[in-house]
Amino acid sequence: MVEVQDERPKYPIPVESVGYKGVTKRLRINSPEGSVLLDATFDLYVRLLGDRKGAHLSRSVEAANVVESIPEESWSLEALADAVHKELLRLHSYSSNARVVLRTKYWVPVSLGSIRSMEPIDVTVEVSGPSNNKRYSTSVTVKGMTVCPSAETTIKSMLGYSGPAPSHSQRALLRGTITVRKLIVVRVEEIARCLLASFSSPVLSKLKRMDEANLILGAYGNPKFAEDVVREALMNLACHLRQTLPLDSVIRTEIVSLESIHPHNLYAMARGSLEGLPLQLCPSKDAC
Repeated sequence: MVEVQDERPKYPIPVESVGYKGVTKRLRINSPEGSVLLDATFDLYVRLLGDRKGAHLSRSVEAANVVESIPEESWSLEALADAVHKELLRLHSYSSNARVVLRTKYWVPVSLGSIRSMEPIDVTVEVSGPSNNKRYSTSVTVKGMTVCPSAETTIKSMLGYSGPAPSHSQRALLRGTITVRKLIVVRVEEIARCLLASFSSPVLSKLKRMDEANLILGAYGNPKFAEDVVREALMNLACHLRQTLPLDSVIRTEIVSLESIHPHNLYAMARGSLEGLPLQLCPSKDAC
């Protein structure tokens, strides 16, 4: 008996991606703090050729179940997404191309002076392509603060200040993405530290009065444009990971600045391959 999905479609046009979004799973991974439970969602897609009416989508959910049979000690988010990608192509034998997107929220330690805090970050891991030419991407998004150097310089001149001066500040979302052609595990804590070091200041969930004052003074003594932040984040990641990543690895940094004095937000992006970035400018002391 031929199933409906295996019939020929009316229009023999390939479907680039078909599958489910938001399949929820609970994961257990190893971290520097020990074993951690995470709730994650998976987007699961395969490519459908023009000679098939539909995909057997229950197989995609079945592929995600592979996470339940992987030993805890072998788990990393990248390896986990890779295992699901392999299972997708095994179960969807009529397809040669798949894409897995894993999203979760992770908690990382953040320090500012004597303050220690655990802060949430967003993590996205993607594995895409055919089995013999896969691409792996790991993205981390953190929150921080920027202070505008242009306004601060103008106000310094107006008021005759020599030290930090008033300026407009904003909370910003900074995303760093590392894309490679083979499975390499880079701890999200390391990526987060490199990104957080690129702001005028990190932001923290709990601050007492003196903590707030010290954070503000530090940020106003370290003003940065959004352009400065993405460039610095790019180099922080490249310098920190140059011994870990292949030279053809691509790093991309993006910022969305939630502007405080404008009715619109600001976006900036920078990217480069590890071999194309000016690693000779890396400082002797790792910023991360």
